[in-house]
Amino acid sequence: MQYDVLHEGSNAVLLVSLKQGEKLRAESGAMVAKSPKLHIRGKMWGGFFGAMQRSVLGGETFFFQEISAEDGNGDVILAPSLIGDVKVISLQDGQDYYVQNGCLLAALEHVEMGTKAQKLTAGLFSGAGFFVLHLKGSGHFVISAFGAIMEVPIPAGQEYIVDNGHVVAWSGDTEYHMVKAGKTWWSSMTSGEGLACKFQGPGKVWIQTRNPRSFGAWIGQFVRARGGLLSLIG
Repeated sequence: MQYDVLHEGSNAVLLVSLKQGEKLRAESGAMVAKSPKLHIRGKMWGGFFGAMQRSVLGGETFFFQEISAEDGNGDVILAPSLIGDVKVISLQDGQDYYVQNGCLLAALEHVEMGTKAQKLTAGLFSGAGFFVLHLKGSGHFVISAFGAIMEVPIPAGQEYIVDNGHVVAWSGDTEYHMVKAGKTWWSSMTSGEGLACKFQGPGKVWIQTRNPRSFGAWIGQFVRARGGLLSLIG
């Protein structure tokens, strides 16, 4: 299996070349185009209860796409729903990663996916829901974001604070908990930041340069004030 990220930046897509017998999993609706010899099916990754847990409690899609090369070699192009970049992350046995809901574009090779329960406060206020995606196994997985993706290494003993709306993924060896973004609750709320995630190294965190919820709120003010999306272009 070979892959390449094309048009890196706000219009990034993932091109994957599959050999006969290989398959991958991708988020629902991610397929842009494919070779005729590739087959695409909707699958409940992890079975019915695993899919239900991700969908109801984690906010993920119930079905994932399974794209397989059953009749011969072929290519498939995958793209995220949001305008932004994609990044391929290598996963080896003994490692694990957590991915924010809606940010997993595809899983390649022998990547296993489950869900991980968050602490009650993290689930309530992080925007990720009570469950996040938990990846392990060996191979590669692909994350997508709104805007660009930044990889931030956090050395042992150090901390890094990220606005909760900008978190995409983090390595399993990284501890994190929710904190107020400012020095006080008042400064946090009046600054427009609210809550943030404090990560403790060693480990890595991947962040997106734009906040989907903030963008949605910005769009919403035009819809409410002028009666519809057409007013944006009228």
